[in-house]
Amino acid sequence: MGRTLRIGGFVLGAGAGAGLAGPLVSDPGPEIESIPLALRLLVVASVVIGGWLVFYASHRLLVRGKQHLTRTVTSFEQLKGERYVLYLRPFVLDSRMATAPPETPGIWSSTPYEVPGLTTEEFLTRQFADCGRVVAVGQPGERLPLLGAQRGYLPLNGWQNTVSQLIQGAHAVLMSVAPGPGTVWEYTEALRTIPPERLVLMVCCGSADYDAFRTAAAQKYAARRAEEGGNIWAPLPALPDCPVHAASKRDLALPLRAFVTFDEQWKPCLLRFTIRVPRQRHAWTVRRAVRRQLQPVVEPLTALPQQQPTAAPPFPAASTPVSGPKQPLLGSVLPQRAVRPRGRRNPRRGLRRK
Repeated sequence: MGRTLRIGGFVLGAGAGAGLAGPLVSDPGPEIESIPLALRLLVVASVVIGGWLVFYASHRLLVRGKQHLTRTVTSFEQLKGERYVLYLRPFVLDSRMATAPPETPGIWSSTPYEVPGLTTEEFLTRQFADCGRVVAVGQPGERLPLLGAQRGYLPLNGWQNTVSQLIQGAHAVLMSVAPGPGTVWEYTEALRTIPPERLVLMVCCGSADYDAFRTAAAQKYAARRAEEGGNIWAPLPALPDCPVHAASKRDLALPLRAFVTFDEQWKPCLLRFTIRVPRQRHAWTVRRAVRRQLQPVVEPLTALPQQQPTAAPPFPAASTPVSGPKQPLLGSVLPQRAVRPRGRRNPRRGLRRK
């Protein structure tokens, strides 16, 4: 239904106006010409506006339908030996990434199909599909998985061990930086456990949050190094400053601002992500521009050798119960309504009167 409405709305909004303009306005017949011009213009405008309203209203219906059809990772044991990309981010970013991808700038040359994907996260994660299956830990309590990275769910307590082993077994780790304690811990764990060329940071925040993340990460790394000890702690990388970008009306307004990659010595490299859309373009221009921008990030990840199953400790199943009362995996099942006890059936009910 959502896809049908979307296609129908696009046809009405983009094509019906041009199709009706000729017989109703520019070259009307004798019978049509007798109708007032204002009324004919109103008919054309109503069809075009109505078509675009149907198109944009169908987006929400299409997203919800696809969420119901999206499969989740029922157990992280499934990923053992598989080539996958782990997408880590603060849960507060999910609401921004769940919105529709931005439209390309320009009124007359813009079409809504230039940026693929129903959501911003789906658009971005598609760019890394050649690197492996993109998976993520879903937000506890969400009723439906968001589009983009395939979700698996963990209990509220004791998630660090599973996430650590997911990091170690991943072909690559995409991490959106933020000053939250969970993201900071995941960053320090990635520094401790995986080769530097398999970690990619994404900057989707402003300068204040980025600087707060750098400060919190330095403090957490020093604290863990002192508490846990051992000789596996490399020097903390000095992350570059947050990029400052002079916005233009021709830029594609995505929340992603830059990537940070690392060489074998943990030396960071900042790669800006700015898509400046030309005025003269066709339907594939934006997609090619996105691929060119991401080429320095995606190609090295694709060329990395696949992780061996023995390179990381065995994966614990996501359904492993934690200490304390047994609880279901949040988000993996929909909450069930309580069933009210039924009273005894009336023996006379349903008997036919003679």
